Amino acid sequence: MAEVTNICGVAVYLAPDAGRNLTDRILALPGVELEAASGENRLALTVVDTPASLAIDQIAAMHRLPGVVAASLIFHAFDAPDDESASGTEAAACCGGHCQNSGAHARASAI
Repeated sequence: MAEVTNICGVAVYLAPDAGRNLTDRILALPGVELEAASGENRLALTVVDTPASLAIDQIAAMHRLPGVVAASLIFHAFDAPDDESASGTEAAACCGGHCQNSGAHARASAI
């Protein structure tokens, strides 16, 4: 079975006097990646589960850092690699493989 990736998009707002050091500390957390920054005070991050930590724990850790005003979850998804054999099985169970929208089977398996 393919491994599912937990993906969180997080908007982080920093205090005006937080300094560059705080951004570096946030980016040092496991599974955290900078996607965009607006000035020194707004960050758009992707946070994913790692073998050693959950994304939600890293978001909570951001909240506890002095100088972080807010860390808000703005996107969440579980992403699984495409598995052609699974969608074929579901098509047979759904409509016997006669569905006119074959992409619907792939979307249903991801939910």
